[in-house]
Amino acid sequence: MSYCLNPICQKPENPDAANFCVNCGSRLVLKDLYKAIEPIGQGGFGRTFRAVDLGRFGQPCVIKQFFPPAQNNPAALQKSIELFNREAEQLNELGKHPQIPELIAYFEQDASLYLVQELIEGQNLAEELEEQGAFSEQKIRELLLDLLPAIQFIHDRQVIHRDLKPENIIRRQVDRRLFLVDFGAAKVVTSKRDFAKTGTVIGSAEYTAPEQTRGKAVFKSDIYSLGVTCIHLLTNISPFELYDDVHDVWIWQQHLPMPVSGSIARIIDRMLARAIVSRFDSSIDILKALDRRGTIASAAQAGDIQISLSTQTVDYTYLRDRLALGDWQAADRETNTLILKLAGRSKKKELTATDIKKVSCDDLDTIDRLWMNYSKGRFGFSVQRTIWESMGGLLYYDAESYWRFADTYLKFANRVGWRTRKSWLTKWEWIKYGDFDFSLQAAQGHLPGICYWDGFGIMDSLFYRLKSCHDSYD
Repeated sequence: MSYCLNPICQKPENPDAANFCVNCGSRLVLKDLYKAIEPIGQGGFGRTFRAVDLGRFGQPCVIKQFFPPAQNNPAALQKSIELFNREAEQLNELGKHPQIPELIAYFEQDASLYLVQELIEGQNLAEELEEQGAFSEQKIRELLLDLLPAIQFIHDRQVIHRDLKPENIIRRQVDRRLFLVDFGAAKVVTSKRDFAKTGTVIGSAEYTAPEQTRGKAVFKSDIYSLGVTCIHLLTNISPFELYDDVHDVWIWQQHLPMPVSGSIARIIDRMLARAIVSRFDSSIDILKALDRRGTIASAAQAGDIQISLSTQTVDYTYLRDRLALGDWQAADRETNTLILKLAGRSKKKELTATDIKKVSCDDLDTIDRLWMNYSKGRFGFSVQRTIWESMGGLLYYDAESYWRFADTYLKFANRVGWRTRKSWLTKWEWIKYGDFDFSLQAAQGHLPGICYWDGFGIMDSLFYRLKSCHDSYD
């Protein structure tokens, strides 16, 4: 079925093959690419549709249709369009995180504004709660470990979600990973003055922080809303019923079907503090609190082997945190810094085969497995080594085999996206480091980038060292 997007169309359902609405004559395919199938939501400012992207071979997507106010006021209309475009650009940046839907397109057409986003197939947590009942403590811990890095990611980019609730958290069906959706209420903070301004009161009342109800949302408002989400999921009771207005105190623990540990209760209570100053300062601080209680290690495992976050030489917590946030560029730079420190060098171009031997197996393995774990096997030294060997790459070369090694290195660089070309008729060219694709959409093996360009001379040594370490573990 095709669905007409004309808001005044009386019979919007159309045959799948139709290009124009049989009732009102409106074009059914936006930009000749995006075709709505059925409505899945509606609010005061627009509608949401399940759709397909014909430019991606019919891949499912979501169309969000917005109706700008003041249609008869050209100046106000232009302002609405400018704000829409600015917000869409912000969404485009946020969509680079692996737990936030990708923004595919945004545009104006037929007096409406449109966003086209990746469709996350799965249940939201409100549906999961209704189907499976109250969450266990372990399930809440896993939720926090999975979702907090995404929240830190948006806060680092000066965005307040302002509508965190079970309905806006989706568990993707294919891999059970949590996604943060619906940034329609989000606010971009451009200066400290933005916090002082009284803005629009927005959000879902049950989950909204006290300051947000007065139009003064801050980053900690999202932490409050996530805390309320947790107690709703733990109790399966409306948050309105979990607060004692007479004594001005939360009573959620009285309604738990199963008791929780004191450690998780204290973490949630601090998230729920009515005074902003009493809440955690950031998502990272909550992760650290969970870490002190021994939970974050379980999220940083490769297979059944726990990853140690520190050795006698260095601490890997910052690398872990950057990878958990999906901040791949910062993680790559930290990886370079760590390798140089372990090898006793200050610049990458100074690294030699002898230096790589100074990096202990434990350190090399820790870096590799952190990358493998948080990229779901897309990035890491082991991924690069597998690609290298599949192309006939040598783990050792001498004067006689140098040109074979160099030729394979160029082909490897093409494969992992370090070199590119505009068409099959043009030459391959090295991309600049600043043009790397720091996202999970990058080619497999694109990161880490320590062997890129001036790291050419250590590739065989690094991969040989990795193989030797793995053989010694076996």
